Amino acid sequence: MSSPTRTSRRLLQLLAGLVVLAVLAAVGFYVFERFERSEIAAKAEVACPSAPPAGTALPLDLPLPQGGTVRSVAEQGRTSVSLIDVPGGLDDIVRVRDAVVSDLQGAGYELVDTDQEPGYEAEAEVAGPHDGTLRVKPLCEGVLEVRYAVQQ
Repeated sequence: MSSPTRTSRRLLQLLAGLVVLAVLAAVGFYVFERFERSEIAAKAEVACPSAPPAGTALPLDLPLPQGGTVRSVAEQGRTSVSLIDVPGGLDDIVRVRDAVVSDLQGAGYELVDTDQEPGYEAEAEVAGPHDGTLRVKPLCEGVLEVRYAVQQ
């Protein structure tokens, strides 16, 4: 049978272990988030290629964002993934996402949800003629990437 002192000591050791584990998890998450975000945000300072590639038409009657150039369209199973280059910088990410959402609403889509980390990326989920998501993030200096991923 263990004494109250031994039980208290074990409980304190367990509690100390949990505190150390929580601190390590929090520090790890902070470091991961900081470096991942700084890497993506740093793309906004990298020079862009001299000319964007010639675009193709967007599938499924998706609206082209104002000033946008289609960089690529790919099919991944039943999902169509389109990448569009749009003029803008880190301070424009949320504004561009909101403008794209507005264009999609004008094309019959409904906004389901949004998420944003200003200066890093902004996302939205839409439903309507086709369900899907869009994400806006820096591509290079003065250019943002808008990514449509919609179900066909």
